[in-house]
Amino acid sequence: MRIVFVLHAPRDLHTAVFAYTAERGAFLESRGHQVEIWTHDDEPSFARLKPRWWLFAFPLRAASRLAGSPPDLAIFHSYAGWAFHLLRALRPRLRRVRTIAQFHGVETLHYEALRAEERRQGRDYPLRHRLLQVTAMPILLRLSCRGADRVFCLNREEQDFLVGRGWARRERTEIVPNAAPEALLATPPPGPSPPRKLLFLGQWLERKGIRYLIPAFAALAVERPEIELACVGTRIPAEDVRADFPAAVRDRVAVVPDADRAAIAAAFENADLFVFPSLAEGSSLALLEAMAAGRPIIATAVGAAPDLLADGESVLFVPAADAAALCTAIRRLLDDPSLGARLGAAARQAAERCSWPQLREAYGSLIEEIGGTRASERG
Repeated sequence: MRIVFVLHAPRDLHTAVFAYTAERGAFLESRGHQVEIWTHDDEPSFARLKPRWWLFAFPLRAASRLAGSPPDLAIFHSYAGWAFHLLRALRPRLRRVRTIAQFHGVETLHYEALRAEERRQGRDYPLRHRLLQVTAMPILLRLSCRGADRVFCLNREEQDFLVGRGWARRERTEIVPNAAPEALLATPPPGPSPPRKLLFLGQWLERKGIRYLIPAFAALAVERPEIELACVGTRIPAEDVRADFPAAVRDRVAVVPDADRAAIAAAFENADLFVFPSLAEGSSLALLEAMAAGRPIIATAVGAAPDLLADGESVLFVPAADAAALCTAIRRLLDDPSLGARLGAAARQAAERCSWPQLREAYGSLIEEIGGTRASERG
């Protein structure tokens, strides 16, 4: 079976979307399938376009390429399939191509969470941005979902949203979770000494909850001079990250702007607590990494987090956009290392249940069922 993944994402193994797709593609190739991954980086002419126009240009270009060389199965990253599904309805020969709309986070859900944050900060997005996200994006997502033979999403919240909006029937949706990284399952648990090293892993963006992490750490740093914070994978310079913190605590904030797998593993080995106050997620790779590393986790109950973890058993959940609650939760684990050890051990057990070796056979069988491949055809 020839399978084409169409991603509106950079061809970059440091990004979760491409990394997960490459891993799944390699597994499907091991089962005898021909796999291709298309991204907007493969279209040099797109460098001249402003990213907001990729919403229209990339799906149109993908539809043209697929029409010229139809695969057996096309797997579209969220809105990337809208143009092909319109074309498939008009060209009978394209109807044999099976399709999946696969979400790595539903854009409309993320936008609603981010717009709420903008309003909390006394701002709002420009009218042009709102037109794209409020008017155009839902139309294109609906076309992509309704035209697909199956819709994959990352968590129950997304599934309920897609079904509730009428974009997909529940029986046509599948929750296909991201996998916890195997390498971190070997990370040793924190030592018995009182915790003092906090870790935040992610881009330094408001949607990651940094506006609530900053005051929470600043308040704790004043009362507890022993604690430190590492911000890893920020994608912006260290001095810019530190500048967001009060001057009195900046020397207690370590920053690693770009982190490969080895650097991330080292960050977890050096961390006592993982803090993740994100406002919106699909299925966070950072959260899965913390689970696999067995670190006690404080996080918001967004995206896949409540599907994977139980409050008070394998995580401490805090409300989104609440610095005081975040501060209280961190303080609780600083004062009770035994609770942190129990949470971390339970989080690692949850990660073992959703590691790639545990998930891949079911994933391969599902892809082959949708694509119409029988076991006998794989030899």
